[in-house]
Amino acid sequence: MTKKFTLILLCSIVFAFASCKKFDGQSVPAYIHIDSISLDCDYFVYGANTCNFTDAWVYVDDQIIGCYELPATFPILKNGPHKVSIFAGICVDGIGDSRSPYVFCQPKIYQNLNLVEDSIINLNPVVTYYPIGGSVNLSWMEDFESTNSLLPMSQSDTAVIRVSDPSCWHSPNSFYSGRVALPPDSLDFWVASAEEMNFHSNYVTYCMLEMDYNCNDTFFVGLLRCDDYSIIAHPRVKVLPTDKTNTVPNKWKKIYINLGPYMNSYVTSSYFKVYITSNLQTVYDTWTYKPIDEQRYYYFDNLKVLYR
Repeated sequence: MTKKFTLILLCSIVFAFASCKKFDGQSVPAYIHIDSISLDCDYFVYGANTCNFTDAWVYVDDQIIGCYELPATFPILKNGPHKVSIFAGICVDGIGDSRSPYVFCQPKIYQNLNLVEDSIINLNPVVTYYPIGGSVNLSWMEDFESTNSLLPMSQSDTAVIRVSDPSCWHSPNSFYSGRVALPPDSLDFWVASAEEMNFHSNYVTYCMLEMDYNCNDTFFVGLLRCDDYSIIAHPRVKVLPTDKTNTVPNKWKKIYINLGPYMNSYVTSSYFKVYITSNLQTVYDTWTYKPIDEQRYYYFDNLKVLYR
């Protein structure tokens, strides 16, 4: 028993020594608090600055500290001036278990952030997109302010209409949104981007669709690909209705949909288009769907396809 106790004591001493050496004697951390991360961008280059950054990916002296769901207060076992980098994080495809830094935005870097033991530093990071034309490119954008490039497909019962009613997304640069209105339990819409996106000459590492939406019914977002004059639909994400209990503009939500893996699976395709449809049974016939018993509405705005 005595030998066993001695062994445990020796192990504890070794562990304590190693721990002190690792943290250089610091036992009380400094803290950083981040409420949210916002986006700043040139509207005439990147479109609207809407965002839905759910997480902060934090690096100190280029070493990762962790990923924190916002708002967050987290400890750092450092003191004095250090380089702190904050990457904006998203839920890919709107899935809470699929979190990632948003690779199209540059991190906010604090070169000499003074960390003080047992003190909280409040940060409000503002991030920007990487410059267009380098490794990052903008393939398609639609904000409905002057055009409407979401066009009805042959099987659609209706089209997206530019509107400026109170349920639209309104901001200093936004007065119009795209709307589809359908009677209950009858018609469907299928719309696709007019832009033909051609990536087969370059391998796409990342490709993301950004979209703001406001709706009282479920819809699908997917990719159309053209192969040998045939158009094939690939459903990507089922998007659920926004919260009906909220008032405008809180009904609006933003989603980031990952298109890259599908494009890279068909690198020889002539082109791709983004499509949106309310026809859930046709797209995903293994899912039992009960339509709502009221007029269905769908608003869309600030669609962007970025790739690198």
